[in-house]
Amino acid sequence: MAQAPASDQRQLLEVAELDSQIARLERDNKKHPLREELAGMMNGAAAKGRELQAAEERVAQAQQELTAAEAKSASLQQDIETKEGQLNSGEGLTSRDLVALQAEIAGLREILVRASDTEFEALAFLEESEEKVSTLRGEISRLKDEILARRAELEDVVAEITAQQEKLKAERERLFTPLAEDLKTVYERARATGGYAVLGMRPNGQTGAGITLSPVEVAQIKSAPEDEIYLSEDYDCIIVRLPN
Repeated sequence: MAQAPASDQRQLLEVAELDSQIARLERDNKKHPLREELAGMMNGAAAKGRELQAAEERVAQAQQELTAAEAKSASLQQDIETKEGQLNSGEGLTSRDLVALQAEIAGLREILVRASDTEFEALAFLEESEEKVSTLRGEISRLKDEILARRAELEDVVAEITAQQEKLKAERERLFTPLAEDLKTVYERARATGGYAVLGMRPNGQTGAGITLSPVEVAQIKSAPEDEIYLSEDYDCIIVRLPN
């Protein structure tokens, strides 16, 4: 049967309280609201980045469409000017040729009007796309600044939590190191189960942890030698007897 002085067992309760505080700080660290907020902001920044990429692709597309529309308008304008030159000179043209040329020029002018409308629409689309890109870049820049600010804030929080943990760990080490080896072994094994590792029991059988021991087990604990490390059969944790 594993044994340890009663004073060591009572000191183990202090160690367990420190372990609880250290674990609580670790949970506070991992589940700090700033972490969730940062994750949301980073997801938002990534989404904005994808939106920006799509907007930049639209700008490139709009530029190509505008270039093509400008080229078509310029080509039509050149054709009209050439044919108007032929019409004005009238050289080598019959009256029928002149009438046909006038009709062709009129048709080209109609096409040019539509081409100019297309060119205007392409220019408007380009300007709209460029404005969207500019807006998104501004939003992403502001979001990055906010992320940096929140990250710095989280780093300060983590540093403070870490400092508190280190202080508690040092105190824990001071109390835990001199304890009986059997007691330390049983305690660490009980901790590994994930439940209660050690509980203090008053003479009336109360644990102060919301756990009720059976009358049979309370009797067994009271009858056990003072230096015996009693491991609860029901809760698989060390039960430390406390004075009145």
